[in-house]
Amino acid sequence: MNFVTTSFVIFLLPVLCIGWGIRRHYRAYTLFLLAANILFYALAGIGNLPFLFFIALINWWCVRAMDRKGRRKRLALVSVAVAAHVLILAFFKYYEAAALEIVELVGPGMRWLINPHLASLVLPLGLSFYSFQGLSYTIDHYREDGLAPRSYAEVLCFLSFFPTVMSGPIMRENNFFPQLRTSFAGEEDFPEGVMLILSGLFKKVVMATYLQNHLVDAVYAAPDEYSSAAALMAVYAYSVQIYCDFSGYTNIAMGVAQLMGFHIPKNFNDPYRSLSLQEFWHRWHISLSTWLRDYLYIPLGGSRKGNRYVNLMITMIIGGIWHGSSLGFLVWGTLHGMGLVVVHAWHRLTAKWQVNSRLLRGLGNLMSWIVTIHVVAILWVYFRAETLADAHAVLGRVLAWEQDGAGFPLAVLIATLWGVALSFFGMRLYRMAVRGMSVLPWPVQGLLAGALVALIMNFGPDGILPFIYTRF
Repeated sequence: MNFVTTSFVIFLLPVLCIGWGIRRHYRAYTLFLLAANILFYALAGIGNLPFLFFIALINWWCVRAMDRKGRRKRLALVSVAVAAHVLILAFFKYYEAAALEIVELVGPGMRWLINPHLASLVLPLGLSFYSFQGLSYTIDHYREDGLAPRSYAEVLCFLSFFPTVMSGPIMRENNFFPQLRTSFAGEEDFPEGVMLILSGLFKKVVMATYLQNHLVDAVYAAPDEYSSAAALMAVYAYSVQIYCDFSGYTNIAMGVAQLMGFHIPKNFNDPYRSLSLQEFWHRWHISLSTWLRDYLYIPLGGSRKGNRYVNLMITMIIGGIWHGSSLGFLVWGTLHGMGLVVVHAWHRLTAKWQVNSRLLRGLGNLMSWIVTIHVVAILWVYFRAETLADAHAVLGRVLAWEQDGAGFPLAVLIATLWGVALSFFGMRLYRMAVRGMSVLPWPVQGLLAGALVALIMNFGPDGILPFIYTRF
């Protein structure tokens, strides 16, 4: 179910009203929230439910089985959980592509691998996100022997939490369960939650959808029909589109959760103001980057054991292929890994350098920002393009710098600049809006929120496109 639909509003209002009424009764509220989660996920595609139940079952069983067991048996059980999740994700994300590659390399004798029934299966919605969330639950219990196992209903409620089940943020047990038992929506949660939802709607409906419909899709479909300036503008525009789309989803998820009394982790922190790729990954998709750090990079050795640069490369390559089987994702993750290696090496080399001039520091920061934002924008081309050939066609059109072909609307440039500006002033605008909303009486807050939602939706197109990250 798309957040930007009337059906979601119809679903959400009774969930909030009933939830507020029974919030202080832990068992009743847990069962009610679980029922709401399952209904939400079923409405998005009832055929996806068995996979959600199965992932919850794996993690619930492994944690129950490892309770009070020795270290070796606990390691065996967590290994079973990791292997099961990897196999499930690998099957849905890579089976078809791998089968086609094998047939092409070996010959028609392997055509039996292309089973039409298996090939027809699509990636269950949110599988990548709730699988990682489930793994964090199991691995945390393996690492901390004193954690009490949860009931199956609690584990399923944790994995299926409807604001985050489709596209995150990826939550941890120690963030969710204490709030499930003790948190209640307070007076400050309403204006903050509403403004988060409004900011998310604006980013998705107005910004991301406009850029996608008025330049990005067209250029990536046929780059040779556009001038080099338009192709370059599309590269910048997609950088803003994916930020507004994904951070818009996150804002809505955070806002809905806050209206319910939950404060979920921040997933974006003004990523386009970063001065290095290292800083960018501290600010972009924070729940995934910290998950990869805590459950992959550090177990590999991090910066203390082995080769830190090899560990970085492995982490970023896996982060790339986590998105799918396209070679573009592999290239995107690999190049980000190489960039991080360069940044880490540079920081170690220049750690003792001191620049006392404020002017020189300012110029250095400006150059670092320009380089970082352009590297990120160029690498997004590999993320967005359907194939490597398409990515190279877009980049080739930019490098050719020819004026022949279609241009781009001035509004696209304005929207792109505004999207970058949100990385510098968005949080300040949000806080100002929350303060303004907070001083109003409750009925006025509700009417104003409804009017602003209607206004934002009026600026959007007739059909709202799905969020980009729901396909991962």
